[in-house]
Amino acid sequence: MTEILQKTLTTQKEVLIESEGIFVRSKSIREDLEFRIRFEELGFDTVRKRIKTANFPFYFFLAFDLLYVYLLIQAMISKAPFQQQLFWLGALLFFVIFTIGAYCSRNKDVIYLTGGSQVLELLATKPDAATVTAFIAAVHQAMRQHYKIKYTRFDADTTYEMKVQQLKWLKEMKVLTDEEYSTWLQTIKTDQIIGF
Repeated sequence: MTEILQKTLTTQKEVLIESEGIFVRSKSIREDLEFRIRFEELGFDTVRKRIKTANFPFYFFLAFDLLYVYLLIQAMISKAPFQQQLFWLGALLFFVIFTIGAYCSRNKDVIYLTGGSQVLELLATKPDAATVTAFIAAVHQAMRQHYKIKYTRFDADTTYEMKVQQLKWLKEMKVLTDEEYSTWLQTIKTDQIIGF
């Protein structure tokens, strides 16, 4: 998976994995935004956050719903004129729409890919949680592949100690497995003996 499309009621975000990093295109009612994040700027950390944005409006509209249910029932019991009953029913339906809207946008689950100088924000459940999880795994795999290609190419004047330090760093970043790390150590040790 090299691309994910996340849509909400007011925004659309497209995130693409490229060879050197991530390309993000975001469109909303207020702005269109395009930017790139290089893999070196991103990092392997993930932070999950639940933003409770519409809890107060939800409870506010729910209180009005209950009020209008009460007023509608009272109007029906007291045999109020039909226009008054219709008014309370209309008011109830009006506030039910707002209540449903507030309920749907109450909690926003967000995942931040961080650990470097830049942060990539993804919605945790758009289009669905499994797709987002698979996309994050694909981003991390692309980052590891990028690091592996870029940082295991050693210049002729790179010292043996610098090569070992670079390989240790790649292993700590979980770019290299233990087996790959051992193989690379053996390779640079052999190159050192041969004189390359």
